[in-house]
Amino acid sequence: MTEETDLKIQNLTKLYSLVMLKSKEAVTGYYILERLKKDLGKTASPTYVYDFLKKLKAEGHIEEIATEESKRSKGYKLTLSGIDFIDRIFSRFDNLIEVAIQSKLEICKSCGVKLYGEFHIETIHGEEMNFCCEHCAKAYKISLHST
Repeated sequence: MTEETDLKIQNLTKLYSLVMLKSKEAVTGYYILERLKKDLGKTASPTYVYDFLKKLKAEGHIEEIATEESKRSKGYKLTLSGIDFIDRIFSRFDNLIEVAIQSKLEICKSCGVKLYGEFHIETIHGEEMNFCCEHCAKAYKISLHST
């Protein structure tokens, strides 16, 4: 095994690959590439993603498993070492991510949930308001009429 310090997480592609590994039982390199494109609008080199997966495997953080999709396709699953590694990485990024998105967060006017990205917007009494969904917008309008 190589030194853990050889494995640096210095860009979004690697960080998001770790998110995908943490969030599912097993993932393929193809799945990571597709999710990068769909979720972040980012196209990554397949070689880059697969080389990163090879490094994670060499470090003992992931293991290969057979997938149901194809006999040729290999999936990757976190080992206990990998779970610890990702938890340490995520704790380092926690504050950075919070600061980066804090200014972009909105609050649902009805239920108070924090909103990021896409959410439901309605203009009520000339004021544009943010809601997590149409149901919260409707509930908010009903509460205005009942008071």
